[in-house]
Amino acid sequence: MKILTAEEIEAHHYHTLSGGVKGAVAGVIISGLIFKLAPMRFPKFRPAKMPWSLKTAMFITPPTLLTSICAEEASTAFEQQMYGSNATTNAAVEEHRRWKQLPLSEKLIEGASANKYKIIVAAWAASLYGSWKLVDRDPIMTKTQKAVQARMYAQTVTVMLLLGSIGLSMYEEKQHPDARKLEESRRWEKALERAEEEEANLKQSGHRTNEDRVNAKIFK
Repeated sequence: MKILTAEEIEAHHYHTLSGGVKGAVAGVIISGLIFKLAPMRFPKFRPAKMPWSLKTAMFITPPTLLTSICAEEASTAFEQQMYGSNATTNAAVEEHRRWKQLPLSEKLIEGASANKYKIIVAAWAASLYGSWKLVDRDPIMTKTQKAVQARMYAQTVTVMLLLGSIGLSMYEEKQHPDARKLEESRRWEKALERAEEEEANLKQSGHRTNEDRVNAKIFK
């Protein structure tokens, strides 16, 4: 039985909470889409005329489900990373320790860099929807003209975000020029540790390969 340290417990709580927050955000987005888009597709579905208790239950169901599911998945992934068959080092705890020591500005930059493509896609979708709502107020333009205009606005926002992501990558490269070398060095260290552990396990179990048996003239 392994006794967990306070740092391992804290790292586990952090990963579980992060997964739960992601699930909650995704659930709120899904609930918003249901209440906004479902009445357009199904005219008989009218949330505005429903009682508050039913609307509340419908709205909180996706966030509640996704929060519990994503938190459980994050907890399982952390345990697998820490205590799975391929786990040789406390990489998750070390990463949590490094993240905890970063200042808030560095956390924001690193988080934005790690999720830049998700941010770009989400911002593109939001800008497309927002630009359509803005352009749709014009009573003169046709639907086709409005769609083209809204797409142009969304593309402008996307290009600006792509340029921003490039600038962010350049800033990170300038701030941490040896980051790639350090990451490669860590990978080599993990590979060597894993190989040493496998070799030690083979020696302890007394397992012999076919080559060992031939060399020892033992055939079983």
